[in-house]
Amino acid sequence: MKKVFAVLLSVALLLSFLPAVSATGKDVQTEYYSVLFNKNSIPASFAKEVSKFGGEVVYTVPEIGFAQVKASTASFSKLKGITGVSVANPSISWNLPESQQIKADNVNPADAALWDLQWDIKRITNDGESYKLGTGSHDVVVGIVDTGIDRDHPDLVKNLLPGSKNFVPAGGFQGTEPAETGDSAAFDDRHGHGSHVAGSIAGNGAMLGVAPDTGIRAYRVFGTSSAESAWIYDAMIAAANDGVDVISMSLGGFDVIGQTFYVDPVTGKKENLGNDVADFLGYKRAVEYVTNKGALVVVAAGNEGINATNKKEVMDYLNSQYAGDGLYFVGAGFEVPGTIPGVVTVSATGPNDEFASYSNYGPGFVDITTSGGDSKLYVQYLNEGKFDEYLEKRLFETEFNLSASEDGGWYWSTGTSMATPKVSAVAALLIDKYGKMSPAKLQDLLYKKAVDPVKGKDKQYFGNGHLDAYDALK
Repeated sequence: MKKVFAVLLSVALLLSFLPAVSATGKDVQTEYYSVLFNKNSIPASFAKEVSKFGGEVVYTVPEIGFAQVKASTASFSKLKGITGVSVANPSISWNLPESQQIKADNVNPADAALWDLQWDIKRITNDGESYKLGTGSHDVVVGIVDTGIDRDHPDLVKNLLPGSKNFVPAGGFQGTEPAETGDSAAFDDRHGHGSHVAGSIAGNGAMLGVAPDTGIRAYRVFGTSSAESAWIYDAMIAAANDGVDVISMSLGGFDVIGQTFYVDPVTGKKENLGNDVADFLGYKRAVEYVTNKGALVVVAAGNEGINATNKKEVMDYLNSQYAGDGLYFVGAGFEVPGTIPGVVTVSATGPNDEFASYSNYGPGFVDITTSGGDSKLYVQYLNEGKFDEYLEKRLFETEFNLSASEDGGWYWSTGTSMATPKVSAVAALLIDKYGKMSPAKLQDLLYKKAVDPVKGKDKQYFGNGHLDAYDALK
């Protein structure tokens, strides 16, 4: 049976700073705004107050007092002045990485037929020895906040439990995705990222995940375009309310606590877009909510190759990346959700435990590391104009990670997105072995028992150490 593999150089799910502005009439522009209230609730009169100046409440997360509003840019000051509003700013959106599809050899989807290609899973499981000690069970559930999951994938269907949900509303991202119906049961993966993540956790078929008998559930927040912060918070809260034990989030970006400016390239007019305080604090509240419910949050460190604790380096990176869009930033930049207190932040390593060339790092930022693949050869051959040779020699097999796709097949990818689910899987295995425990106790157990430890300066790259499922279960 012919399957399609893909080589995916997985940059972080980057924050889109550009304002989503659309004309609704002559000289009238609308914007989407994030609003955080003083309390973890939304006043009953809020929608009515917003309608008074022609605005519309488009999404709410009442559990953390967060709302998204569509209104004219001229109404922003009125929005901030509504009773009970703590902070407001233009909404943050999150984007998906692009992928390149390439055909490969026929694959016989027999049990573990792809095992010899899974160098990353072999490293974490001690060449499969950890499977003799534990493979997980459906008593433990990992909630995957991502692009959804292929519900019919032969390697995933055994562990995909009832209750998966979709949080992408009708019309999708700011009305640009007409195929999105808003059906809460439409959790099918339209991109591939979420299925790839799911395979690394609980794949059981032609490929094997780190915990191949663990329960998984999809909480879809991406279609084929961007996602709103509110959808992510809502998905996290729903997962916690459903009783999941671990929330795996292979996504990330940056919040700017300071000021963001946009300079119109034609007129030269400068516009102050404010800061991202509402979204940043919304994330903090969401993490606090799910942690109090008993779910451990595991997140990606990001793929910009920067020291995420060095605020100047972060701001220099953002200003260099977005200067062509007329944007510049003043203040401090934070990788989110990696810098949010209470989460497990995961960096990535390559085939020989070396630090991945793209992975973010930083003392006190990275908590743990594991195999996410690398792209050194990919970049080298691409820059030398020899990418066809890279594909012909199948060099991606030596540095990328293989996992499930959205169409019943498999593809290759690399990034901290690929490292994160493996940590989520080992956290699930620890729960299955030792029983339910608080997220704080689970973190402590993860860092003490489930790593090959590192010391000194290495901690800024690898945190507490390299993930080891075999040691975790001994």
